[in-house]
Amino acid sequence: MKVSSKLINSANGIISATISKAVIDAKKKQMAEKIAKTTKVDGFRKGKVPVQVIVSRYGAQITQDSQNEIIREAYEIGIKEFGTAQVLGNPNFEKFEEKDDSLEFEMKVSLRPAMKITDYDKLIPDYTVEEPTEDEIKEAIEKAAKAIAVPTKLKKKRALKEGDIAIIDFEGFVDGKSLENAAAKNFSLEIGSNRLIDGFEAGMVGMKYDETKELNLKFPEGYHATDLAGKDVKFVITLHEIQERVPVELTDDFARQLIPNDETMTLLKLKDVVKETLKAEKKSKLFNEELKVKLLEALVNAFDFELPELIVEEEINAIINNRLRALPEEELKVYQNSKEKIEELKKEVEPEAKERVKTTLIIDELAKQEKITITDQEVS
Repeated sequence: MKVSSKLINSANGIISATISKAVIDAKKKQMAEKIAKTTKVDGFRKGKVPVQVIVSRYGAQITQDSQNEIIREAYEIGIKEFGTAQVLGNPNFEKFEEKDDSLEFEMKVSLRPAMKITDYDKLIPDYTVEEPTEDEIKEAIEKAAKAIAVPTKLKKKRALKEGDIAIIDFEGFVDGKSLENAAAKNFSLEIGSNRLIDGFEAGMVGMKYDETKELNLKFPEGYHATDLAGKDVKFVITLHEIQERVPVELTDDFARQLIPNDETMTLLKLKDVVKETLKAEKKSKLFNEELKVKLLEALVNAFDFELPELIVEEEINAIINNRLRALPEEELKVYQNSKEKIEELKKEVEPEAKERVKTTLIIDELAKQEKITITDQEVS
């Protein structure tokens, strides 16, 4: 077995192998003997089946398994010659020739490229986080007070409005037939929560106690039950009771109820806690919606290195598959019947794929430099 490895650049390499017929035959014999020890054939004791019988029965399988085993061994020898370079993804055959006296093949492999990521902290864009206003702090505290309030039945009957909690019976009908999974008794629904399909809660506003109302609506196109997606539906709704959340009084007791692990909590201290929480939310929003994009763009533009070509190809295919899945059926057929259209699409998405791979490699390198690790528990 002759195996050699050659670097194309720091991110790509070729493993070449020439396997003689003698090595192939020896591997076949070895596999046949292994099968003979565990296979039972009528007329022979287990483990005593002649190798010739095994070869005659399982010849094609033995040939395939032997070839796979030889390729695996050659691959393992080849990647060792790349030294400490880390192999990424799966190899790809560039050449595979079965000759009378040998088997020759070449495998392209992708490697983690050599890269030097330094002074990246200088690329962090300038930013300012706005301080929460008094009105924002007040609104957040009032919202929290409403959230922990226990719903109570109205003392005086009135029409249903936004923010109320309705206790209802409802049943859905499609083509005149009742839907088993679109019906409920004594169902609690906060009006404005958007728990049900568009138009359901809005159509209930103004209903009175014990009133029954019909709503003619439509299931959304992307509805989770695909057999109902886009279909017209009639809901028959009966309102039994209206409840409302009466916000609790904003006192020190309320503050301790909201932050139970701090016995010294007061309403005044709660305002400081809420202020810091709102500021952290603003900072997180700013990072996710603006700073992260700018930082990644700066990193990609600041550092240059070779990219693993097979990984780029995988990313190209992933982008194309996602795009094709989103196409209407007629447009999808155009691509399915045209290699030229697919090649055009590949060229179109290649820059995006390269940028994605480059970004991932940079982030991974930064994580190593900063010794950032994520435990299984954090992932969960």
